[in-house]
Amino acid sequence: MLDLLKLSWTNVQDNLRAAAGDAAYTAWLGELRPVLLERGIVYLEAKSRMVRDRVQRLFRPLLAEVLSREIGVAVQVELQEPAESEDLAQLDVSPQQPIIDDGNRTAWLVLRSLLQRSSPREEESASLLPSSLFFFHGPSGVGKTFLLRSFRDSAPCVWFDLPQLLKAFQSVHLERRVESLQRELAEPTVLIVDEVHRCAGKPRLQQFLGQLMEDRERAGLTTILSSRWHPKEIRDLDASLCTRLMAGFVTKIDPPSALGRLRYLRALEGAPSRNGRAEAIEGLAQKAAGTFPEIRAAWARSREGGLPKKYLELIDPGRTFGRIRDRVCERMQVTSADLLGKGQGRQVSLARKVLAFLCVQEGLSRAEVGRYMSSRTRAAVSYMTRSLDDDMAQKPEIRTLVEGLL
Repeated sequence: MLDLLKLSWTNVQDNLRAAAGDAAYTAWLGELRPVLLERGIVYLEAKSRMVRDRVQRLFRPLLAEVLSREIGVAVQVELQEPAESEDLAQLDVSPQQPIIDDGNRTAWLVLRSLLQRSSPREEESASLLPSSLFFFHGPSGVGKTFLLRSFRDSAPCVWFDLPQLLKAFQSVHLERRVESLQRELAEPTVLIVDEVHRCAGKPRLQQFLGQLMEDRERAGLTTILSSRWHPKEIRDLDASLCTRLMAGFVTKIDPPSALGRLRYLRALEGAPSRNGRAEAIEGLAQKAAGTFPEIRAAWARSREGGLPKKYLELIDPGRTFGRIRDRVCERMQVTSADLLGKGQGRQVSLARKVLAFLCVQEGLSRAEVGRYMSSRTRAAVSYMTRSLDDDMAQKPEIRTLVEGLL
């Protein structure tokens, strides 16, 4: 398909020039580049946002008409900009942020609106959300958990995977303290429960969830659930719980579209996706349909020279944390157990702040750093980094120490 698109694009250049005029063609159309053709949509890339907006507003019907005539079937045209091109020059690989496309755009817009609720200026628009209960579902590998983790890193919330919630429920059930857990989970402004489909065949847990959803809805508190299946498809789900879930805002997250695959592969490849490996990446985006893990596996197989430097670190932040932790322990003469423990000695406290600061500098989120530092909160990590900033401003020896570890 990509070869056909490139051939068709070459063939229509004279017609485009004649229809648009020499000046308009040279200014706006001449440097457009075809990158994908899928399901009757031709994706063209402009060199800047200004060019994309101008072409989209004035020339998209002309492009669709000329390309449809050349290809032989009616096609639509979508314009995109190389928004990530400058960042990619600094990266080996990224998927640090969710890839937003048609497959997950509705869920992403919901989460963005929830973030805006904390801003007085956005309160009115955020209040237009249809429910306080949101249910995201989709097959494994489409990025549901990754999208929710990105939201969690930006907003205060309480998170449970369903297996974690099951263990907590079993513990309080044995101690006859179910109501205390119920009250505890009815308080957070935002509660996220991942992998809800794992409640299948667990009637007591389902009853607990149903009551919890009712309490939180009555209080107007936001609850976000994710599942591999639609509520009606979860096996042995209590009818009343299914009805309650269906009364919320239910949306599906699909595998990435052609444009989503291209953006993801460019993020994986880094700078070479624009220089040297551009055609290979665009061709792979055309062929490698499927979920994000399947696309990543196809990309890894396509690299004859092996994976880029630091690839494993950048898809697994725990590796980055471990490397920095070991360096801090060696340089500051503290043990890993002391560093991640609860001791408050001066040297250990300083080492802990240095570790948090360096991890954030390396691109880890504060929530990720807190998770690896024995479940410290994001607020605690923020305090550590701010405190070290103050120390470095006042004490040159500390600044020298940190700069030596960067």
